Formats: sequence, structure tokens, C-alpha cells
Amino acid sequence: MGRDQAAGLRQWANGNAQDECPTHVAEMLVELASGMTPDDVAPQSVARPSTRPAAARAPVPPSRPARSEQELTLMVLGLPGTAERHTARVTELLESWSREGRRWVGDPRAWRIVALPITSPHLPLLAEQQSHWALWVDDDLEAFRRGYRMLKRIAEQGGPQRLIAVHPPGVGRQGLLSNLQYVAEEYFGIELLVLAR
Repeated sequence: MGRDQAAGLRQWANGNAQDECPTHVAEMLVELASGMTPDDVAPQSVARPSTRPAAARAPVPPSRPARSEQELTLMVLGLPGTAERHTARVTELLESWSREGRRWVGDPRAWRIVALPITSPHLPLLAEQQSHWALWVDDDLEAFRRGYRMLKRIAEQGGPQRLIAVHPPGVGRQGLLSNLQYVAEEYFGIELLVLAR
């Protein structure tokens, strides 16, 4: 993998390339983690295109791009797809929590929501690299069964051990969410944080 691909990954992570596919990003993270050394790619540096020949280019020192300190990435498992219309459902919940006065949310639009398919072969590696994870729980009649299967798969594939339950606004704690929280802890050793009231 060349420097330009690593720069593309950093641009996506910093919000400069909105249309990149999360699967593509996951594959690049795997390549970075397995094949590149810190000397190969300076962390957080952004390669700039140049019209000068390669020999005449000055090295770009590693620098941290200007970003909001509060911009965070939330990896979400269980969404029906990876398109923006699916991730917008999580943003809607964050907005709802923010209106309820939950200060930890901050600006809901500052969160980068990344939908990752539960079948992704990169789940174990990303679980080590990313610190904020969520499980989408829908509110239909099959939600418990689907949630149980997803939790089981997360445990089997070495996924994250701590997730926040994200769901359509208005879903209460009693019943579905509390049952999934119990199953996650008792059967799979996963901490499922439920914030619904």
C-alpha cells in the first residue's frame, strides 16, 4: 500500500472524504496495522499532491490536522446498511439525547457515525483500534432475536466488549433493552450500556 492510500484513510478519518466506503476503510486499516511500520507512514500526516518531481519534493513533517477536540468516531454494528440514511438514525438518537440534557453527547453533528457490517472480517482489529462502539437495536417484533444473534456473533468474532445500545428515539429501557443488556452480560461477557429511560 502506498503513501497516497494511507493519506486517503487519514483524510476519511478526519472528515475530508465523506463518500468513502467503510469497508474500504476497514481494509486499509488492516493493511496499515499488518504491513506498515510507523516509519513507512507518519501518523496523522496528510500527503499533499505536488506537481514537482518526487526527487525535488520536500519531506512533509508529521503534523496533527486541525480538528475539533470533541469530534469522535462511533462504530455502529447492526444497522441495516452503511448508507448515510442508516447512520442518520443514530445521529437522530444522539440529537434526542442531547435535547434531554445529556452533556456527554456534545454536538450530535460532531460525531462521525460509521456503520460496520457485523460480518466484517476486520471486526477484531477494529475492536482494538476504535474505542467507541454501539449496537443498533430496532423496535420491531424480531428485535430481540436479531440483537441476541448479533451479540453472539460479536463475542465469537472477538468484537468489542463494551457497546452502547442505540435505537429509535422513544424506545424505553424496560423489556427489549433490559433483556438484551442482561443477555449480553450473562451469556457473552459484553457490557451493553443502555441509556433509555
